Amino acid sequence: MEETKGQSLGFGKAVKINLLSAAHALHKKTRGLSAPLTTDAESLHPSSQDYNWNESFYFNFMDPRNRIGGWTRLGILPNQETDIGAMMLYAGGSRILATFQGGRTAAEGKKFSLGNLDYLRLEPLKKWQLVYTGDMFDIDDSRKLPELNLESLKLQNVEVDLVFEGVAPCFNFMNANSRALAEMIVQAGTRLKDLRDISKISSHHYEQAGRINGTIKIGNREISFSGGGIRDHSWGPRDWAAPRLWRWITCHFDEELSFNLTRIAITSVDVFNGFVTRDGVNYPLRRAALESELEEDGVTQKSLRFLLEDESGEAIEVSGEVLTVIPILLESEGHRTLVNEALTEYRCGDKVGYGISEYLHQLGSEA
Repeated sequence: MEETKGQSLGFGKAVKINLLSAAHALHKKTRGLSAPLTTDAESLHPSSQDYNWNESFYFNFMDPRNRIGGWTRLGILPNQETDIGAMMLYAGGSRILATFQGGRTAAEGKKFSLGNLDYLRLEPLKKWQLVYTGDMFDIDDSRKLPELNLESLKLQNVEVDLVFEGVAPCFNFMNANSRALAEMIVQAGTRLKDLRDISKISSHHYEQAGRINGTIKIGNREISFSGGGIRDHSWGPRDWAAPRLWRWITCHFDEELSFNLTRIAITSVDVFNGFVTRDGVNYPLRRAALESELEEDGVTQKSLRFLLEDESGEAIEVSGEVLTVIPILLESEGHRTLVNEALTEYRCGDKVGYGISEYLHQLGSEA
């Protein structure tokens, strides 16, 4: 069980919260961090010399009627040997279709291309096109992905042509509720010197809820896709081995309601962040409580329940049942990190929606 919520505060803690909240709000204002995003945010950004510097574009998508969905990510890693592109399709039950693209990303005008994967920026901060044409690995049991020899797998020809269009403005995570962050930092006993460690997990980050339409063709079967999802753009160092815990939970119910709930724990820092998109407006989270049920292995999410209260004062209760889990094993300098990407069905009142629950676990060093 994991949760954070309001607690009674002593005088000393209340003073600290007030000071931290004011300092965070002032920092955002003086640095221009809370200003509306400009179209330049959608372009590539200058990198540092940090080995783990990463610029990432990500989209997830689900068609409730056809019960097909997936996600795709383009990770640009200028200080490493290759960039990484991926697209995963949840094709029903435990079956997935997967492709991995390597090499260097070509950025030409409005188009970002890596191998057979193309992202086209049709309208900055609002509209993107995702295109893939080629073979994908056809995997009957997604749980076996880390142990499979990809060269021995059967292939399936796949064509993807989807257009993402935002139903609300992009939410800049720099616009997190200052009071909420201050309360979490003080209540958790966070060492202030550890706050800088959050920059190891991408220092710039925004997300957007949207409708998604187009076609997906698997072999001879062509599917008219109509649904929704969440997109993400981040840049800065991203050291997957740094957080001791990571939860990233998204859902698009419909054009009236979507949400993101993010929890990051690194050194003594343990904070929630995120937003609710309601009727085309983004509301930063004010409080959140999360309960997760894991499978017997202790690392695979099975179900989850949470309460989200945004800064407007409105609260929603959501439950989620995991449908298909894709385990991704990341290895760097002998350290192993497991990231479980799970297609999840969510319920909120009479609404049913789909999205991703992403749970990260550190497995330690290889023996």
